[in-house]
Amino acid sequence: MIRALVMRRGYNLLLPRIACVVALMLGANVASAQKAATPFVELAAKGEIQIAPDGHVIDYQLKSDLSPTVAALVDRTVRGWHFEPILVDGKAVIAKTTMSLRLRGEPAPGDSYSLSIASVNFGSLTHSTVKPPEYPADAVRAGLGARVELYLLIDADGKVLEATPRQTSLDMRASSERAAEAWRKQFERASVRAAEHWRYDPSEFVDGKAVKKRYALAPIVFGMNNHESIVFIPGPVHPAPWDKTDAENKDEARFAQLSNGETAATNSNFRLKDDVVGKAL
Repeated sequence: MIRALVMRRGYNLLLPRIACVVALMLGANVASAQKAATPFVELAAKGEIQIAPDGHVIDYQLKSDLSPTVAALVDRTVRGWHFEPILVDGKAVIAKTTMSLRLRGEPAPGDSYSLSIASVNFGSLTHSTVKPPEYPADAVRAGLGARVELYLLIDADGKVLEATPRQTSLDMRASSERAAEAWRKQFERASVRAAEHWRYDPSEFVDGKAVKKRYALAPIVFGMNNHESIVFIPGPVHPAPWDKTDAENKDEARFAQLSNGETAATNSNFRLKDDVVGKAL
Protein backbone atom coordinates (compact mmCIF):
# COMPACT_ATOMS: atom_id res chain seq x y z
CA MET A 1 0.00 0.00 0.00
CA ILE A 2 1.38 3.36 -1.01
CA ARG A 3 1.57 5.89 1.78
CA ALA A 4 2.50 9.54 1.90
CA LEU A 5 5.99 10.27 3.16
CA VAL A 6 5.71 11.93 6.58
CA MET A 7 9.01 12.87 8.18
CA ARG A 8 10.87 15.74 9.75
CA ARG A 9 12.13 16.79 6.38
CA GLY A 10 13.54 20.16 7.45
CA TYR A 11 16.31 18.67 9.60
CA ASN A 12 17.20 15.74 7.34
CA LEU A 13 17.53 17.81 4.18
CA LEU A 14 19.66 20.37 5.98
CA LEU A 15 22.33 17.93 7.12
CA PRO A 16 24.69 18.64 4.19
CA ARG A 17 24.22 22.36 4.71
CA ILE A 18 24.84 22.04 8.44
CA ALA A 19 28.10 20.22 7.75
CA CYS A 20 29.11 23.00 5.37
CA VAL A 21 28.44 25.86 7.73
CA VAL A 22 30.05 24.09 10.67
CA ALA A 23 33.23 23.63 8.66
CA LEU A 24 33.22 27.28 7.67
CA MET A 25 32.68 28.54 11.19
CA LEU A 26 35.48 26.34 12.50
CA GLY A 27 37.88 27.89 10.03
CA ALA A 28 38.06 25.10 7.42
CA ASN A 29 39.74 26.03 4.14
CA VAL A 30 36.84 26.18 1.64
CA ALA A 31 37.42 27.40 -1.90
CA SER A 32 35.89 30.74 -2.80
CA ALA A 33 34.15 29.14 -5.78
CA GLN A 34 32.26 26.80 -3.45
CA LYS A 35 31.28 29.72 -1.24
CA ALA A 36 29.96 31.68 -4.20
CA ALA A 37 27.91 28.68 -5.29
CA THR A 38 26.21 28.58 -1.85
CA PRO A 39 25.03 32.16 -1.17
CA PHE A 40 23.37 31.23 2.13
CA VAL A 41 22.73 28.27 4.41
CA GLU A 42 19.88 27.41 6.74
CA LEU A 43 19.98 25.75 10.14
CA ALA A 44 17.22 24.45 12.39
CA ALA A 45 17.54 24.70 16.17
CA LYS A 46 14.98 23.13 18.50
CA GLY A 47 14.93 23.42 22.25
CA GLU A 48 13.02 24.09 25.47
CA ILE A 49 12.72 27.41 27.31
CA GLN A 50 11.61 28.09 30.88
CA ILE A 51 10.77 31.64 31.91
CA ALA A 52 10.38 33.36 35.26
CA PRO A 53 7.28 35.30 36.35
CA ASP A 54 8.94 38.53 35.16
CA GLY A 55 9.56 37.02 31.70
CA HIS A 56 13.33 36.49 31.74
CA VAL A 57 14.73 33.12 30.67
CA ILE A 58 15.49 30.85 33.64
CA ASP A 59 16.69 27.88 31.65
CA TYR A 60 17.26 26.86 28.05
CA GLN A 61 18.10 23.42 26.64
CA LEU A 62 19.13 22.88 23.03
CA LYS A 63 17.77 19.66 21.50
CA SER A 64 19.33 19.93 18.02
CA ASP A 65 22.78 18.62 17.13
CA LEU A 66 24.65 21.78 16.15
CA SER A 67 28.36 22.58 16.13
CA PRO A 68 29.71 23.90 19.46
CA THR A 69 30.26 27.33 17.88
CA VAL A 70 26.68 27.65 16.60
CA ALA A 71 25.20 26.10 19.75
CA ALA A 72 27.01 28.65 21.92
CA LEU A 73 25.68 31.52 19.81
CA VAL A 74 22.12 30.21 20.03
CA ASP A 75 22.39 29.63 23.79
CA ARG A 76 23.72 33.14 24.45
CA THR A 77 21.03 34.72 22.27
CA VAL A 78 18.08 32.80 23.72
CA ARG A 79 19.13 33.40 27.34
CA GLY A 80 19.01 37.14 26.65
CA TRP A 81 15.37 37.11 25.50
CA HIS A 82 12.57 38.64 27.56
CA PHE A 83 8.95 37.49 27.35
CA GLU A 84 5.65 39.01 28.29
CA PRO A 85 4.73 37.61 31.73
CA ILE A 86 2.29 34.68 31.64
CA LEU A 87 -0.62 35.15 34.00
CA VAL A 88 -2.87 32.71 35.85
CA ASP A 89 -5.78 34.39 37.65
CA GLY A 90 -3.94 37.68 37.34
CA LYS A 91 -0.71 36.35 38.85
CA ALA A 92 2.52 35.95 36.87
CA VAL A 93 3.83 32.38 37.00
CA ILE A 94 6.72 30.20 35.82
CA ALA A 95 6.12 28.65 32.41
CA LYS A 96 7.90 26.34 29.96
CA THR A 97 7.61 25.86 26.21
CA THR A 98 9.28 24.22 23.26
CA MET A 99 10.96 26.38 20.62
CA SER A 100 11.72 25.94 16.93
CA LEU A 101 14.28 28.38 15.56
CA ARG A 102 15.40 28.76 11.95
CA LEU A 103 18.75 30.42 11.33
CA ARG A 104 20.05 31.94 8.12
CA GLY A 105 23.77 32.06 7.43
CA GLU A 106 25.21 34.48 4.88
CA PRO A 107 28.82 34.82 3.68
CA ALA A 108 30.95 37.15 5.79
CA PRO A 109 34.52 38.42 5.26
CA GLY A 110 36.97 35.55 5.26
CA ASP A 111 35.86 31.93 5.25
CA SER A 112 32.98 32.45 7.67
CA TYR A 113 29.24 33.04 7.84
CA SER A 114 27.14 35.50 9.80
CA LEU A 115 24.02 34.01 11.37
CA SER A 116 20.67 35.70 11.87
CA ILE A 117 17.23 34.56 13.02
CA ALA A 118 14.93 33.74 10.09
CA SER A 119 11.92 32.64 12.16
CA VAL A 120 10.96 31.47 15.63
CA ASN A 121 7.96 29.46 16.82
CA PHE A 122 6.97 28.63 20.38
CA GLY A 123 4.93 25.62 21.46
CA SER A 124 6.16 23.44 18.58
CA LEU A 125 4.70 19.96 18.96
CA THR A 126 6.44 16.60 18.57
CA HIS A 127 4.63 13.41 17.58
CA SER A 128 4.63 10.56 20.06
CA THR A 129 2.48 8.54 17.62
CA VAL A 130 2.12 9.30 13.93
CA LYS A 131 0.19 7.43 11.25
CA PRO A 132 1.14 8.32 7.67
CA PRO A 133 -1.88 9.01 5.46
CA GLU A 134 -2.75 6.68 2.60
CA TYR A 135 -1.98 8.14 -0.82
CA PRO A 136 -5.25 8.32 -2.82
CA ALA A 137 -5.07 5.60 -5.50
CA ASP A 138 -6.57 7.86 -8.19
CA ALA A 139 -3.88 10.47 -7.52
CA VAL A 140 -1.14 7.84 -7.77
CA ARG A 141 -2.40 6.79 -11.20
CA ALA A 142 -2.59 10.44 -12.28
CA GLY A 143 0.88 11.23 -10.93
CA LEU A 144 -0.61 14.04 -8.83
CA GLY A 145 0.80 15.39 -5.58
CA ALA A 146 -0.44 17.89 -3.00
CA ARG A 147 0.34 19.83 0.15
CA VAL A 148 -2.44 19.71 2.74
CA GLU A 149 -2.36 22.08 5.71
CA LEU A 150 -4.41 20.80 8.62
CA TYR A 151 -5.77 22.66 11.60
CA LEU A 152 -5.56 20.50 14.72
CA LEU A 153 -7.29 20.73 18.08
CA ILE A 154 -5.17 18.86 20.64
CA ASP A 155 -5.96 18.12 24.30
CA ALA A 156 -3.59 18.21 27.30
CA ASP A 157 -2.71 14.53 26.82
CA GLY A 158 -1.64 15.13 23.22
CA LYS A 159 -4.65 13.49 21.57
CA VAL A 160 -5.99 15.06 18.37
CA LEU A 161 -9.62 15.91 19.12
CA GLU A 162 -10.38 17.38 15.70
CA ALA A 163 -8.62 17.87 12.38
CA THR A 164 -9.87 20.04 9.55
CA PRO A 165 -8.21 21.27 6.32
CA ARG A 166 -6.98 24.85 6.18
CA GLN A 167 -5.60 24.88 2.64
CA THR A 168 -4.80 22.23 0.03
CA SER A 169 -2.46 22.97 -2.88
CA LEU A 170 -1.92 20.71 -5.91
CA ASP A 171 1.37 20.26 -7.77
CA MET A 172 -0.34 20.31 -11.19
CA ARG A 173 -3.12 22.40 -12.68
CA ALA A 174 -6.40 20.52 -13.04
CA SER A 175 -8.66 20.70 -16.10
CA SER A 176 -11.16 22.86 -14.19
CA GLU A 177 -11.79 24.29 -10.73
CA ARG A 178 -14.40 21.60 -10.19
CA ALA A 179 -11.82 18.89 -10.96
CA ALA A 180 -9.24 20.63 -8.73
CA GLU A 181 -11.69 20.69 -5.83
CA ALA A 182 -12.43 16.99 -6.29
CA TRP A 183 -8.70 16.19 -6.10
CA ARG A 184 -8.25 18.44 -3.06
CA LYS A 185 -11.08 16.62 -1.27
CA GLN A 186 -9.40 13.26 -1.83
CA PHE A 187 -6.14 14.44 -0.32
CA GLU A 188 -7.96 16.14 2.57
CA ARG A 189 -9.96 13.02 3.49
CA ALA A 190 -6.79 10.93 3.59
CA SER A 191 -5.02 13.55 5.73
CA VAL A 192 -7.83 13.94 8.25
CA ARG A 193 -8.24 10.16 8.67
CA ALA A 194 -4.56 9.84 9.51
CA ALA A 195 -4.35 12.88 11.81
CA GLU A 196 -7.23 11.65 13.95
CA HIS A 197 -4.89 8.90 15.20
CA TRP A 198 -1.92 11.14 15.95
CA ARG A 199 -0.66 11.76 19.47
CA TYR A 200 1.70 14.51 20.63
CA ASP A 201 4.00 15.10 23.57
CA PRO A 202 3.00 18.05 25.81
CA SER A 203 4.78 21.19 24.63
CA GLU A 204 3.73 24.00 26.99
CA PHE A 205 3.37 24.09 30.77
CA VAL A 206 1.98 27.02 32.72
CA ASP A 207 2.44 27.03 36.49
CA GLY A 208 3.47 23.37 36.27
CA LYS A 209 0.37 22.22 34.35
CA ALA A 210 0.11 21.24 30.69
CA VAL A 211 -1.99 23.62 28.62
CA LYS A 212 -5.45 22.04 28.28
CA LYS A 213 -6.17 22.80 24.63
CA ARG A 214 -3.69 23.37 21.85
CA TYR A 215 -4.51 24.80 18.45
CA ALA A 216 -1.95 23.83 15.83
CA LEU A 217 -1.17 23.65 12.15
CA ALA A 218 0.48 20.68 10.41
CA PRO A 219 1.32 20.33 6.71
CA ILE A 220 1.35 16.97 4.92
CA VAL A 221 3.05 16.62 1.55
CA PHE A 222 1.95 13.89 -0.88
CA GLY A 223 4.45 13.29 -3.65
CA MET A 224 6.19 10.57 -5.63
CA ASN A 225 9.15 12.82 -6.43
CA ASN A 226 11.28 15.33 -4.57
CA HIS A 227 9.00 18.35 -4.13
CA GLU A 228 11.67 20.77 -2.94
CA SER A 229 11.59 22.66 -6.25
CA ILE A 230 7.88 22.17 -7.03
CA VAL A 231 5.58 25.18 -6.93
CA PHE A 232 2.20 24.16 -5.56
CA ILE A 233 -0.98 25.74 -6.91
CA PRO A 234 -2.76 27.06 -3.81
CA GLY A 235 -6.37 26.26 -3.11
CA PRO A 236 -8.80 28.35 -1.04
CA VAL A 237 -8.05 29.02 2.65
CA HIS A 238 -10.63 27.93 5.21
CA PRO A 239 -10.54 29.27 8.81
CA ALA A 240 -10.70 26.72 11.61
CA PRO A 241 -14.13 26.76 13.29
CA TRP A 242 -12.64 26.58 16.80
CA ASP A 243 -9.46 28.65 16.42
CA LYS A 244 -10.15 32.37 16.79
CA THR A 245 -6.40 33.06 16.99
CA ASP A 246 -6.13 32.61 13.21
CA ALA A 247 -9.61 33.68 12.12
CA GLU A 248 -8.19 36.19 9.65
CA ASN A 249 -5.16 34.06 8.61
CA LYS A 250 -2.65 36.73 9.63
CA ASP A 251 0.33 34.40 9.81
CA GLU A 252 0.70 33.24 6.21
CA ALA A 253 4.50 33.55 6.12
CA ARG A 254 4.99 31.35 9.20
CA PHE A 255 2.62 28.70 7.88
CA ALA A 256 4.40 28.62 4.50
CA GLN A 257 7.74 27.91 6.22
CA LEU A 258 6.51 24.74 7.91
CA SER A 259 8.05 21.55 6.54
CA ASN A 260 6.36 18.23 5.95
CA GLY A 261 5.91 16.53 9.34
CA GLU A 262 6.25 19.71 11.45
CA THR A 263 3.47 20.89 13.73
CA ALA A 264 3.31 24.50 14.96
CA ALA A 265 1.08 25.87 17.68
CA THR A 266 -1.14 28.80 16.75
CA ASN A 267 -2.14 29.69 20.32
CA SER A 268 1.16 29.67 22.20
CA ASN A 269 1.11 31.53 25.50
CA PHE A 270 4.65 32.81 24.89
CA ARG A 271 5.22 36.27 23.42
CA LEU A 272 8.59 38.01 23.14
CA LYS A 273 8.73 41.63 24.20
CA ASP A 274 10.92 42.47 21.19
CA ASP A 275 10.85 41.12 17.65
CA VAL A 276 13.95 38.99 17.10
CA VAL A 277 13.41 37.95 13.47
CA GLY A 278 16.27 39.30 11.35
CA LYS A 279 18.50 39.92 14.37
CA ALA A 280 22.09 38.68 14.23
CA LEU A 281 23.35 36.09 16.70
